[in-house]
Amino acid sequence: MTTLRFAKHTFIFLPMLIVLSFAFAADSTAEEKPATLSGRVITAEGEPVVDATVMLQISTVQTDSEGRFAFTKVTPSQTRLRVPRNPMMEKGSYRSNHTKVRAINFGNVIFYPHDFHDTSRSATFAIEPGTDLKDVEVIIERQLIVQSRIVFKNGEPFANMSLKINIDHLGLDGTGSDFGFNRLVQTDADGNFVHATNTPGIYMLSLNHRGLSAASKPFIVEVGKQHERMVLTLDGNATDLSDPPPEEPKKQRRYYPSNIAYVPGVWIINPANGHAYKWIDCEDREDAQVQAAAEEAHLVTITNEPEQIWLEAVFGPGPYWIGLTDIAKEGEWQWDTGEPFAYTNWKEDDEDDRFVSEPPAFLKFLGFKGEDRRREEEGKDFVIMSDWRWDRKIGKWQTTALPKAARMAILEKGGN
Repeated sequence: MTTLRFAKHTFIFLPMLIVLSFAFAADSTAEEKPATLSGRVITAEGEPVVDATVMLQISTVQTDSEGRFAFTKVTPSQTRLRVPRNPMMEKGSYRSNHTKVRAINFGNVIFYPHDFHDTSRSATFAIEPGTDLKDVEVIIERQLIVQSRIVFKNGEPFANMSLKINIDHLGLDGTGSDFGFNRLVQTDADGNFVHATNTPGIYMLSLNHRGLSAASKPFIVEVGKQHERMVLTLDGNATDLSDPPPEEPKKQRRYYPSNIAYVPGVWIINPANGHAYKWIDCEDREDAQVQAAAEEAHLVTITNEPEQIWLEAVFGPGPYWIGLTDIAKEGEWQWDTGEPFAYTNWKEDDEDDRFVSEPPAFLKFLGFKGEDRRREEEGKDFVIMSDWRWDRKIGKWQTTALPKAARMAILEKGGN
């Protein structure tokens, strides 16, 4: 009889559990309602850029005849809007590597990408569940174009070949801003290739390929002026090309996160809250506060997890001074701005679990001395945001009493 009663109760309980599960799932789905994002890709003159590729999270769309794009199912999270090297359609004369992103306009906030790595074509921001982000403008501008051709000594084109070109640059005033690098190019059936740059100056192109070499004379690239085609003549013919060396086994590529702000002193807008942030070099925390006050800013105040994630994604490893202190009263942490202290991101062994009196008996048995720990923590009145060397956890907070514990700080100001 007992068995029957148990079976009956189980039969009643299981449907209830299933109903509750569906209700919980439905509630979770409602909380995580997808967001939407739409806008246009346009030139600096306001003309639409057609067939441009726009990427958001793992989704990719193409712009239409008016330069418009739309993402209808965006997962709420820290996300990245990216524009790979796109066509600038003007009578077919601009190809995929002839443009760059000048700015991304989120309405009240304009994001200016930096020319560092691939971050020059993207913006990282947080998007909340159910957000309908409209009229985003991605502003594209043309790069400076150098059209070139490679031929053999006998005049035959160096056709349909992939090779590295060495590029040397000098500033137009003849001093400073000089650099050199190499770039992989692909020639067409006539030996033509194009180099696109954002930097005016004096250039020289050269190459060394399978025993043959060529170099151009120095030439000037200026804004608004079309440069004549450069011809690089190799010092031999196709029959003189040496056999390529045997291919070495490819090493596994390591992934390094790409951070937006490699340069100190550049303000970057967080689209989620409209505040501006930048990192600075400083002698100590006091110096950081002096610099902040001079710009009507303050050491960064971190009040929620999305802001913490955005800071980690944008600024990368520190350590940085942040605006948190318990100097007014030991153990009571306060932001310099007076904002409520609700969110924390302490390093695991630095959580605010200090005993200011005798610890419980079981901890005393294990050798824990409350007074020693209290005295050890006294004087650690300030906080730095840690780097990967601390348990490989970027962004964790660490207390310190050392005035020079960090030589960098993150500043914050403003808001709409």
